Amino acid sequence: GARVAGLKTGELSGVEDVPTKALADLKTDKNITLLPLNNWWIQIALPNASKPPTDNLDFRKAVQAALDMDDIMDAASDGNYKLNVGFQYPNQPTYTDAGKETYNLHDQALAKKYLEKSGYKGEPVVLLTNQDYAPMYNSALVMQQQLQAIGINAELKVTDWPTSVNMALKPDTGWNFFYTGWGTQPALGPLDTIAFLAPPSSLYMPKDGKDDPDLVADWNDMNTKPTAEGRQEAFARAQKLVLERVYALPFGSFTKVQATRANVQGFKPFRIPRMSNVWFSN
Repeated sequence: GARVAGLKTGELSGVEDVPTKALADLKTDKNITLLPLNNWWIQIALPNASKPPTDNLDFRKAVQAALDMDDIMDAASDGNYKLNVGFQYPNQPTYTDAGKETYNLHDQALAKKYLEKSGYKGEPVVLLTNQDYAPMYNSALVMQQQLQAIGINAELKVTDWPTSVNMALKPDTGWNFFYTGWGTQPALGPLDTIAFLAPPSSLYMPKDGKDDPDLVADWNDMNTKPTAEGRQEAFARAQKLVLERVYALPFGSFTKVQATRANVQGFKPFRIPRMSNVWFSN
């Protein structure tokens, strides 16, 4: 659109977010420098563990087993993504693949076994999303199709972003899964990320407001263990628990591409564009 056109004509010196579909054309333009920013955010869905049927662990496991993360992330990002287990990235010293056995199973037979075990009777499962952020809407749309394929009566509830956030902060507003992206928090580290799932936030909406005591214990260890190794072990336990009990469904990591005109020197991609030590060459 206008961003790409402005970059190509030189009206703009830089663009913070280049649409994936424009990349092939821009790669051939010697006047433009593309700057991929990997791991922009974790595309994710959060369950409402207070509302049936997502209050049932076997049902949540059925959902988890059904998901094809490649299909979800491809739709969310127009193909510009990486599969990623959990809540940190492989380039971070705090990365762990704990819980990887739960990730990207896309096993319909297993999903149907969990679904039968859960006693699911065809109740509506409400997927709360928005169209302000296309990755969130598109990931919900594909997940809806994957759930319907195993017999889950998945329905989209589409609002604007502020409304969806306000609804997701309460367990009794009629939703089962909420779609969002975790960006700044994973970049800062495990504490800022697991804080979403620990008290007082507890965004998975624990039933009757009672937090999972095992997760609380791991969270406390993340904060109080005297060594970095001990805190990292606690994070690995917390991530594994969250994935095994399906308190979150991380789909993968989103790549954001920034771009500048070729005469812009010193610019480095970052979460928030930084203009220090940036100059124009002759």
